[in-house]
Amino acid sequence: MRTFKHVATTSVALAALASAMPALAQEAPEGDASGSEIVVTAQKRTERLIDVPLAISAVSAETLTTQNLNRLSDYYNRVPGLQYAGQRVAAISLRGVTTGGATGPTVALLVDDVQFGGTTATGQPPLPDFDASAIERVEVLRGPQGTLYGAASLGGLIKYVLKEPSTEHISGRVEAGGTAVSHGDFGYSLRGSVNLPITDWLAIAGSAFKREDAPYLDNALTGEKNVNTRDVWGFRAAALVQPTHNLKLVFSALQQKQDAINSDLAVIAGGVRICAACYTGTNAATAPTTFDPVDGELTIRSLPSPNSAKFELYSARAELDLGPVKVTSISAWSEATNAITSDVTGVFGGLLRARFGLATVPGVQIVNADKTTKFSQEVRVSGDAGPFNFVLGGFYTNERATTDQTLVMSGSGSGTPYIGTGPGSYREYAAFADVTWHLTDKLDLQMGGRYASNKQENFSNLVLAPQVETTFGPSGTTIGRSNDSAATWVISPSYHFTPDIMAYARVASGYRPGGPNINKPPLAPASFGPDRVVNYELGFKGKVVPGVLTLDASLFQIDWKNIQLQGADPVTSLTYVANGGKARSRGFEFAANVTPWQGMSIDANFAYTDAEITQDILTLPGGVGFRGLPGDRLPFTAKVAGSVSAQQEFPLTERLKGNLGFTVIHVGNRPGEFQNNDAGATRPRILMPSYTTLDLRGGLVYDEDWSLSLYVRNVTDTRGISIADNRNGTAVPTALYIVPRTFGVTVARNF
Repeated sequence: MRTFKHVATTSVALAALASAMPALAQEAPEGDASGSEIVVTAQKRTERLIDVPLAISAVSAETLTTQNLNRLSDYYNRVPGLQYAGQRVAAISLRGVTTGGATGPTVALLVDDVQFGGTTATGQPPLPDFDASAIERVEVLRGPQGTLYGAASLGGLIKYVLKEPSTEHISGRVEAGGTAVSHGDFGYSLRGSVNLPITDWLAIAGSAFKREDAPYLDNALTGEKNVNTRDVWGFRAAALVQPTHNLKLVFSALQQKQDAINSDLAVIAGGVRICAACYTGTNAATAPTTFDPVDGELTIRSLPSPNSAKFELYSARAELDLGPVKVTSISAWSEATNAITSDVTGVFGGLLRARFGLATVPGVQIVNADKTTKFSQEVRVSGDAGPFNFVLGGFYTNERATTDQTLVMSGSGSGTPYIGTGPGSYREYAAFADVTWHLTDKLDLQMGGRYASNKQENFSNLVLAPQVETTFGPSGTTIGRSNDSAATWVISPSYHFTPDIMAYARVASGYRPGGPNINKPPLAPASFGPDRVVNYELGFKGKVVPGVLTLDASLFQIDWKNIQLQGADPVTSLTYVANGGKARSRGFEFAANVTPWQGMSIDANFAYTDAEITQDILTLPGGVGFRGLPGDRLPFTAKVAGSVSAQQEFPLTERLKGNLGFTVIHVGNRPGEFQNNDAGATRPRILMPSYTTLDLRGGLVYDEDWSLSLYVRNVTDTRGISIADNRNGTAVPTALYIVPRTFGVTVARNF
């Protein structure tokens, strides 16, 4: 259901990043005598990162825990090409493949090999934190991954690899941390994990965390200070059972709960200024208008906005090793619920005052209750056959989601003028194959394909007050159904100059399903079709100077057709999705790690992304559309972004070591969502200005077991804008800022 989607808050991006190893993160230093390598499972088999012929980044659990990086928004821009535009799954993107956060996701989010959240936009949950106590590493695959991972991976995917229990030895970690935000209050975090071998064939592992984030927003409406509170807790339990030498079973349960009030709310007028002369574009009619940040306290003007979210994920993985062939089965069930109350007086107050004949504008809140349940089953066979490596498999998923929404009036008027429930279902069947042919000891050729079919069914049940039926339509039930199928493929030759240096070419396609528009505005299309991408890429990666310099670079172009866009009706504020024209994204991504001398590590990443419309999207079926002309940039993507990080470790005594480091992060300017072409969409498209932040850190390590870390994020207290929104030119602009200057300390004990 698309009603009132993306209304007063989309969620926040915290871009004040602490730092450690970046996108080219290493599990151990390059010069480590143990010869440790970064091992990933991006292609559903275990490989060294430098052997995978695609652009992939890895962030280790050590990076996340030592710097207390709790959310994807804490470390997203240390990964080349990754954009963050809100806390919803659909609000993250890779390589500029996005038109806004209210359509279906363009980046798949996986926990191990289980997709989290929904494939469509119905019931999309917010991004979970997936605390680092349960994580082995985070893998980010850039470019479409439709062959192995299916729909909703147009731009790529993010894969959280969880820790697996071990029968080797007892181990664990406990950690406590505290934070303080300038202009705000204090927060804390607690986490712990343990691995317990029971026998030589049974082991269990568990982890848990509790965190309260430091608040810093003041409410100008109520006079309260530090009103954006967030309390998060969760746990993960896993068991490894290995009854025979060639059969392994892993059972996992993951839960997370969040309670928040006024969390991630937007700063409205007073926090930003409109600078009409700050941008010169090729298309004057569609050129954005720059938001100019203002120094000082960050304030909101809003009725209280409580939020409660819960995530559950249960999975069972079986691996049967038959020598040259391995059979893997993965069964999973998940549920994500999210209920949030938002102040939307600025969006609907004037409309409801007129419809109900009130003397003054009433207070208006919207209650969104989203729920997504998902069952998935995958069975695959992998192995070797002469000069071939192969993966063959089948996949099934059954998703059921709902978006229930209620408008509540208070003040001069009271009641519930709008109640809508929007249950929907999505089922998909798929078969896939991926084969790598080792033509010589240096030259490989990868080929793969996937065929998938899906069925969707969506309902809209509306109960409306008579006064608003002329605006929102009559009460009743609407049903929308769709069927679709798609074939995706990949071709990728690669050449190893040495065992540790390779170059590759990659051509791959991706697909995102269409669907019905339920409870749409009168002139919007009844349904929207699928969109597709083809990615062309050249890459180079490897240990250029062993123990000193590691590089990872790629050139790419993505051609995108029939792009899906989300719009908002100026009169009713109802939203819808429609297809429009073509777009392309091209660019260059680079990551490097340099270890010039003992204890020093310098890391850098850089991305240039030129993502723009290539075919006019002004007019769409039904007479509504968007102001988008060839040359206009796609939303939320910086042309230039990057970071540089350096850290020096040094001995203080035989048992005590110290470390000092810094990180500089730059994010270029980013346009907001496209405008509607309706005459009522009078506000210009937004351009969010660039910003640069500095982080500092230092720490002590005693006997390799005890550690103390101190850090300051956003040292200069930069007022960077992470997200800005005016609902396609139909509402008062709002902006979300990066977190102000933050001081932090963590103490940890390994055993």
